[in-house]
Amino acid sequence: MVAQTLSFSLAAERIHITQPALSQRIQSLEKNLGLTLFVRDPKGVKLTEAGLRLLRYCQIKDHLESELLSDLVKAPDGRLGGRLRISAYSTVMHSVVMPALAPLLRENPAVQFEFNMCEMDDMPGVLERAESDFIVMDRVIDRRNIQNVPLGAEKYVLIQSRNFPVRDVYLDHDPNDQTTDRFFRTQGEKRPAIVRSYVDDIHGILRGVALGLGQGVVPRHLLDDDLPVRVAKGYKLMPVPVVLHYFRQAYYSNLQKATIEALKLNSSQFLR
Repeated sequence: MVAQTLSFSLAAERIHITQPALSQRIQSLEKNLGLTLFVRDPKGVKLTEAGLRLLRYCQIKDHLESELLSDLVKAPDGRLGGRLRISAYSTVMHSVVMPALAPLLRENPAVQFEFNMCEMDDMPGVLERAESDFIVMDRVIDRRNIQNVPLGAEKYVLIQSRNFPVRDVYLDHDPNDQTTDRFFRTQGEKRPAIVRSYVDDIHGILRGVALGLGQGVVPRHLLDDDLPVRVAKGYKLMPVPVVLHYFRQAYYSNLQKATIEALKLNSSQFLR
């Protein structure tokens, strides 16, 4: 819990013990191992390399225990049990990840699942701190201890309202969102004077364009006939990869293996 929250006080609150008691337990563990697990400084708490390795071990142990208990108690009929935690960004979580995993989860009702939407830049930390077992990103994390599996690609297009005049304003999530700039770079266009407004998430962009508040660069698979928008002509599709990540480890539970296979098998049909 300290690794997940990077805070002794918050971790103590979540596991319902006092902060001094938690600090004492961590210090005792470090003393017994002869290792430093956390670096404490005024900015917060960070895991050492030894701490990260121990955290990976704890994750594997947790999955083993969860799978065994499910086999014995919750899912004795041979179906899968345990806990599945996965984080993804907003354009693929509801439209790709959840429907790709839905058949697996319907067939195995004993599985407890947690789906979380995260900002792209936050997701490597979410995986490292063991807040999720899997993350889905639009790029590859190139690290030796992280496995990446391509699931397909989103195809981004520029959309405009069907019912209102086109405005020379482009809708993005927030000031850090570079999707619109990336799109025009792929077109070979220089657009130094883009006027942007912000609507927080992909659903805000879709609704904002439909309402005539601006134009938007969105994945084509999110468009449907009921949404009063049209794809602007004269622009090339911008492909963006969809990549599953998880830590390499010696043992994967049956639920983890089934999750990876379900995402590999089913995701592409929802990205068309």
